[in-house]
Amino acid sequence: MVKFLGLMFLLLLTSCVETEKRQFETSKEAGLEALPLLHIQPEVYSLGDIKEGEAAIATFFVRNNNQETIELVNIEASCGCTAAEPDSYVIAPGGFTQLKVAVDTTAKQLGITKTIHISDSLGNKADAVLQFNVVDNPHRKGSAGVQGIFDGKCASCHFEPLVGKEKGQDIYKVGCAMCHGVGAKGAYAMSLRGFTSLKNLEKSITKGNGKAQMPGFAISEGGPLSPEQIHELAKWLMSLPVKEN
Repeated sequence: MVKFLGLMFLLLLTSCVETEKRQFETSKEAGLEALPLLHIQPEVYSLGDIKEGEAAIATFFVRNNNQETIELVNIEASCGCTAAEPDSYVIAPGGFTQLKVAVDTTAKQLGITKTIHISDSLGNKADAVLQFNVVDNPHRKGSAGVQGIFDGKCASCHFEPLVGKEKGQDIYKVGCAMCHGVGAKGAYAMSLRGFTSLKNLEKSITKGNGKAQMPGFAISEGGPLSPEQIHELAKWLMSLPVKEN
């Protein structure tokens, strides 16, 4: 009887161990399957405050959770002032590489978000997001040759796309929306709705406000826009209602 009970206990113990083992393996497999096949860590990186003119730099880890080797085939930043370069474009199964991201902070302000879009040779996609605030740098005040949004890497977003655009809406979309928001409702910069004088609005676009973030956009001021383009842009902005229904 004692031997029988001992045998039953041993069988029960063995059964419990096997059940727990299967549950562990199942949960482990489920956990692996839940991970993105192309996984960026961290998905969002916050740098806090960065002084204007100093590079905003962060390192992300790009992991390959596929069962075969992948190659990073496209790494695209949300704007030209952001550079992203991996240590290696080829990642072994279960391996990772570092992705170094650097952003030029020239003429930037609070609440900056930059996104890096990545895709691999198997068609997987992932995004890395870098967030930071650009604060005043006292060492740049009054110094000669301070850059604005038309200089350096910033020109790829704020100058070059405006060249040759004719319609006011098109000019706004490529040159103004990133700061003044969709539909000129305001974002990093003020809303451009509610102006009552076309002449004054054209003057504001032509001359700017004297800051690196808003220089004069006219060709005569070193900007990309002709008088005709400025007129078309101002006319389109004037056509927008002060408030949408």
